[in-house]
Amino acid sequence: MKKIVISLAILLFGVMPSMAYEYPTDTTIHYVLECMAALGGQTDQNLYTCSCRYDSIREVLSFDDYSDGRTYERNKAMPGKKGGFFRDNERGEKLYDVLVKAREQAAEQCLVVTQVKMIKPTSSQ
Repeated sequence: MKKIVISLAILLFGVMPSMAYEYPTDTTIHYVLECMAALGGQTDQNLYTCSCRYDSIREVLSFDDYSDGRTYERNKAMPGKKGGFFRDNERGEKLYDVLVKAREQAAEQCLVVTQVKMIKPTSSQ
């Protein structure tokens, strides 16, 4: 019985950190589609670049922190009292700063791939 409990504990502690950085599928798709649109459209090259950037951000931020940073980003410019909640939110501001730095790091790490077309050589006659 003791071995089962220890084995279960090891399994759960091994799985829990990876679960913290799992993002929902819809968040993954939204990020990649927005990224591809920003790079010029849905191409294989942009898909590769955006997938790389997404993975880089996931290594830095848990989903909860990513979600909170994005919420702050979207709502910080909201006017009035509702916007004040976001503008005066220190945690949101800190997570937004981490998100911005993660994006910058991802942009540096992940090259924008361009498709190279071969040009037929001209004859030298």
